[in-house]
Amino acid sequence: MTPPKGGRGISYEHIRKAWLDSLRLATAEVLRDSIIRQDGDSMKLWWTVYGEKPADGRSLWISLHGGGGTTPEVNDQQWRNQMRLYRPQEGVYVAPRSPLEAWDMWCQQPIDSMYRVLIRTMIAHYDVNPDKVYLLGYSAGGDGVWRMAPRMADHWAAASMMAGHPGDVRLENLLNTPF
Repeated sequence: MTPPKGGRGISYEHIRKAWLDSLRLATAEVLRDSIIRQDGDSMKLWWTVYGEKPADGRSLWISLHGGGGTTPEVNDQQWRNQMRLYRPQEGVYVAPRSPLEAWDMWCQQPIDSMYRVLIRTMIAHYDVNPDKVYLLGYSAGGDGVWRMAPRMADHWAAASMMAGHPGDVRLENLLNTPF
């Protein structure tokens, strides 16, 4: 990266633009294919944008489907249902399809890094504000919220579990995260 002319060093905006440009390049395939691929696993993505973009950037709503330890057909149906289950007034609403067919499909590896790729993709291509990323889930998706909210607490502005099944999770990391 070349510093701006004038000998004053590199500005925040210059660094931010270079970072976003590199993110756009790194996530172009995710955006094009609507799939995050990692280590032989694939997480399909469906998204839509609601409302006008605020001055401080869009919100990101990651909405996890139910289903879980059942057939791929049932999980696909649950995914399709999640696509239309919520309609926020503003933001990018993403319904990912779990890469797994297990009751704990939303909290097994490699899901942590897939969430990070999803967030970075939407920051780079839709001007999502990283301080306005929300995690929500229904049923087995709620299980994922229950486990992922404390595990990745620094990524979420808030988290909401609906009809999930709480388990043995320590919630101390959520001290500063609405839940």
